[in-house]
Amino acid sequence: MKLWGKALLTGCLAVVALAQSKPPGPKRFPTLFPPWPPQWDLQRSTIAQPCNYSGWFDPTLAASFGIISFDWANNKNSWWNKSVPKPDAEDLVEQARLVKAISNETKVWVYRQAQGPAPVGAQTTEVRNDPKFDGFFLKYPNGTDLPGGWNHTMFDFRNDTLVEWFGREYIGGDMCVGSPLVDGFFADDAYGLGAPDSPDHSPVVNISQLTPQDVEKWNEGQLKALILAQNLAVKDYNAWNWQNMEPMCIPGHDDPCPNGWVGMNAPNQKSCLNGGADQAHGKGFAGLRALCTDKEGGERARNIPWLMHIWNNKIAEEGRFPGQGSCTESGDCEHDTCEADGGGVHCASSITDIRQRIAAFLLARGEYAWMGYNWMGCAGSDHSRGGFVDGARWQRPSEWDPLGAMKLDFGNGGKPLDPICREVSDGIFERRFEKIVVRLDCNEWKASFLARNDTTRSSA
Repeated sequence: MKLWGKALLTGCLAVVALAQSKPPGPKRFPTLFPPWPPQWDLQRSTIAQPCNYSGWFDPTLAASFGIISFDWANNKNSWWNKSVPKPDAEDLVEQARLVKAISNETKVWVYRQAQGPAPVGAQTTEVRNDPKFDGFFLKYPNGTDLPGGWNHTMFDFRNDTLVEWFGREYIGGDMCVGSPLVDGFFADDAYGLGAPDSPDHSPVVNISQLTPQDVEKWNEGQLKALILAQNLAVKDYNAWNWQNMEPMCIPGHDDPCPNGWVGMNAPNQKSCLNGGADQAHGKGFAGLRALCTDKEGGERARNIPWLMHIWNNKIAEEGRFPGQGSCTESGDCEHDTCEADGGGVHCASSITDIRQRIAAFLLARGEYAWMGYNWMGCAGSDHSRGGFVDGARWQRPSEWDPLGAMKLDFGNGGKPLDPICREVSDGIFERRFEKIVVRLDCNEWKASFLARNDTTRSSA
């Protein structure tokens, strides 16, 4: 690690040019594209953000996704409440190695806390314990440390040297995107002091007695650090950041999503045509009538990287999600894994309206788009956590649709022949691929995936 001592506290922030970027819209982060080529293959265009408390997350399940982003608490039970250094940063890299050994095509991302130093592996331990880094942390007015713990050990982003260290070491170091095993990162609590659902629901601002001007400077510094890290990830490490995916709404998007969630919810029949309201876990579906145009929402959908959740209403659906949690640990199988996957939870046989949701994704997507799960909680050993029913679980993308839409050959790597979906008749939308025509009837709520020489059949 480089020396980032007190003598450097007035260091200047390096200016890094945007890589593969378009002019930013009315949002927090720049429009920044992944450094790898577009991936049109449907199964490679899937994403999940999993975690397993009671051991490693099943690497075979993880490797079935296009992008897999692991939470800080993965493998937590091996070190939590034990008198040993918490090696979660190192564990995340080891989990990446397990996945890469099965599929090097899967992009593996790791967690970074954007308000305070976590994961708490060797890198963070060094920074916390070395006096030369004192200027990196918020203090009481008398100069003493704030209380330790998740909600109180906070970076001080008013410090320009911390901003630089955050991008080049905390994110760019060999426990994050500097590792050849890591393809990206998720930055948690990236919306400034005082943002909803951030660690600042505790009285960090009050106990440190920051003035409104100090808070503004802190927030500006955090944003600067994150944008530096995002650009360095693309420019120097062939990596990308979850927060560069953009939410979708009419007439384009806004930011942040409700409660900081990034992504657009899948449609139901009511929202299919003209869109739906925002919810606690994502933007409302924008509506195919807006998305299948050459302006406003449609143009933006094809020219930004974005995520569509597998759910329409996460809170209403998650208790019935099919799939596997931590069924490698027999004691957990009864709580967070469906019967079909060897567990004890009675789940739905498939994800609600999954064919319609897949069709909507294919109709609207551009070069960089993903469909899947954002934060679902952790599997294993903690099944009573509020808001997570029966433990978290995930299903392999190849199994999402029992009728086989995820396994279809779209031809030419899945790239569409039509640059834009079309409303071919009132409420019916269509997009042609080399071998398949995708159609979604919002009136009858039916999806079709037809061979190009057979556009008369329809299937729900």
